[in-house]
Amino acid sequence: MIDKFTNDEELYHESMINAYQLLTNKKSLEQIIDSGYEEGSITGFPFNPTIKVMNNDVYDKIIDYFCELEEYEKCQEILDLKNKNI
Repeated sequence: MIDKFTNDEELYHESMINAYQLLTNKKSLEQIIDSGYEEGSITGFPFNPTIKVMNNDVYDKIIDYFCELEEYEKCQEILDLKNKNI
């Protein structure tokens, strides 16, 4: 199996995309894992995806990441989810 990631930055980016898709219900955990398997890559997350309640720090890291990329709609979606879980 060939890993498509060439550096840590790409792996981190992919893990943040996975987190966004999972938290916003755009993809299920199974869909994310299956797509990683099909692409021959590691499926990463910046948190344990099997835990139902996340620490606010995890939400903040994801929000900060997408703010750095100027993807403000994603930031708002994650912030809304964080506020629902407080």
